[in-house]
Amino acid sequence: MRQAFINPRLVGRRFEEHTVPLEILKDFSALEEMVVEVAKWKFRQAHPDSKRVQRNFSQGLELHLAQVDDGSAIPAIVLMTAGLVPTANTQYFELAREAIITAIEQAECGDAPTLPKHLLSYFDRFGRSLRAGESIEFQTGEQRAVTYTPGVRKRLVEFAEIETLTEELALRGRVSTINQNNRSFVLALPDGRQIAAPLTDQHWAAVLEAVQAYRQGGYVLVQGVVEKDRQGHLRGFESVEHISPLDPLDVTLRLSALSELKAGWLDGKGHAPDPERAQWLAQAFEENFDAGLPLPHLYPTAEGGIQAEWTFGDWEVSLEIDLSTQLGAYQALNLVTQIQHDEVIALSERSDWQRLNTALQQMDGAQA
Repeated sequence: MRQAFINPRLVGRRFEEHTVPLEILKDFSALEEMVVEVAKWKFRQAHPDSKRVQRNFSQGLELHLAQVDDGSAIPAIVLMTAGLVPTANTQYFELAREAIITAIEQAECGDAPTLPKHLLSYFDRFGRSLRAGESIEFQTGEQRAVTYTPGVRKRLVEFAEIETLTEELALRGRVSTINQNNRSFVLALPDGRQIAAPLTDQHWAAVLEAVQAYRQGGYVLVQGVVEKDRQGHLRGFESVEHISPLDPLDVTLRLSALSELKAGWLDGKGHAPDPERAQWLAQAFEENFDAGLPLPHLYPTAEGGIQAEWTFGDWEVSLEIDLSTQLGAYQALNLVTQIQHDEVIALSERSDWQRLNTALQQMDGAQA
């Protein structure tokens, strides 16, 4: 038997096609674990004289993803029971659901959650895959949505007072050392920090190649789960999922270097790019630029902006980006025919990124 349990709404660009990335399913697996433990806690509250919760408390009760409904993306999660009639413990699963949503609402409002700290610690894993600008909405009985964001998750984990926090991150750096004794490697970050990461058999070849490229300045992108202390300082990788060599023109890496420029970098006159705006541009490139196109050469402008440049055969293309307005002055010049195309690209709009991609694809295809 199954009954409707919860229908969270996933909000963000990744969910606009009414699909759910597989990595998000790890979060809902953690949510199921939290529901079970909170249900046990609710049972103990209702039966204070009970010595312990019976060992098979959740036997015959499972949360299943039944379908993904429209409306951004709405996973329809149902509670499955083994028999034709709900077990007596079903009510505690429902109470757990409400307690979890209440805790999220309390943190969203800046209040201390009423869940015990050991149960709040499950929020360290639930929502870990959410990116900036994404959220999970839970509908309450009052028809008001409770919004779970990375910021709300952070507050809930802080209330849990656990010593080590985890977060899914992609870090750029150079592999400086392999330690074969404890099966780990060291990633040297551009700012000089060095963090350790576990080395598994499937990543051995990639890490060995990265070590060999260290002296030539070869960078890699390491994606996985990192550990942080309560102050937000990196401790190291808990696990590694992917290791990829980076293109020498990697946009995020180049923008990070340009954002370190100081005022007066151009013979005492140049304005330095704003680091936060440069980070926005890096994320915009990563989310919108066609991965099949060659990356641009990036240069700082005297006004504190960024200039992107490409060469496609006879075509020279530039995009002068004003970081404050998020506008780009696009110019394509054919050095043979002197044909020139000029337009303004709004880099805050996905449709304008698509226009840029299309224009570059046409020149890239003509060159091939």
